Amino acid sequence: MAESKQILVADAGYEAAAAELAADFPDLQVLCADEDPRALASSDIVGLIAGTATVDEALLGALDNLQVLLKLGRSYYNIDVEAVRRRGLTFACVPRKGPNCVAELAMTLILALSKDLVISNEAVSLGAYRYRGLKPEVTAERKIAFHWMHNMRVHEVVGKTLGIIGMGEIGCELARRASVMGMRNLYYKRSPLSAELEGLFDATYADLDQLLRESDYVCVATPHTADTEGMIGAAQIALMKESAYIVNIARGGIIDEAAMIEALQDDRIAGAGLDVFVYEPLPADSPLCSLENVILCPHIGGGSGTNRNIELGAALEKMQSALLA
Repeated sequence: MAESKQILVADAGYEAAAAELAADFPDLQVLCADEDPRALASSDIVGLIAGTATVDEALLGALDNLQVLLKLGRSYYNIDVEAVRRRGLTFACVPRKGPNCVAELAMTLILALSKDLVISNEAVSLGAYRYRGLKPEVTAERKIAFHWMHNMRVHEVVGKTLGIIGMGEIGCELARRASVMGMRNLYYKRSPLSAELEGLFDATYADLDQLLRESDYVCVATPHTADTEGMIGAAQIALMKESAYIVNIARGGIIDEAAMIEALQDDRIAGAGLDVFVYEPLPADSPLCSLENVILCPHIGGGSGTNRNIELGAALEKMQSALLA
């Protein structure tokens, strides 16, 4: 029987997942770092998996027989890519389920807002055509009741600017999707991405004020910390176009909810798509519940849920294939 190949997981917290997955990958021996992955470095390790852990010259130098490096997530901001290339390593990324799910919801909200989808559905299901003096008639190829409710907010997203606040894994996944839809991506974060990553995600750095002024959609995708608490307040919302929309798939407290509600009520911004709120569940008496230019979700951005077993399992599958290639 062939000797198992040693794989090092550079991030802490994967021990339980590795133990549960061991039977599924009998040809791989997974070692999990606690703090400094160099403590487990040896010439026996042929594969390295890293999420947010730093992979630099020092770590790579301690792994003299390394063949494959896998990044959990697409944004390899924490990887010394030049050092990886100098070593001639096989380098690949494994998309993470969680950020993918949240990015999908963000894109769904953008598209739904662009088609005034909730109000459109309500108008059809309630037979609102009657209030326009219309009556149903048999259609044909050139005989239709095009746009019969005259929704004024319907538009295309192609050519629109998406401003992403926070360019972590979720923001990067969202930028990829928006680029495919023909949108221009701006992003704001404390430390700009490298030119290589900006090219990969088709995104351009902008300071927060510029992003707010130029964006047709502003998507909040940054962690909720002491620094980001209320970072989008009345002054920031005032910079936005009247035709612009807010999408929040991060945490409710990052936006001053009262200031946003006032702007929505006064049509100082066009609308909002919200999956998160200051209080969850969203209180039934919240003014957000009665606004026609808002789409609300019950914090479903994480999709069907994820865990370290799913993430590590996907990485080990790819690692196994790469080592056999």
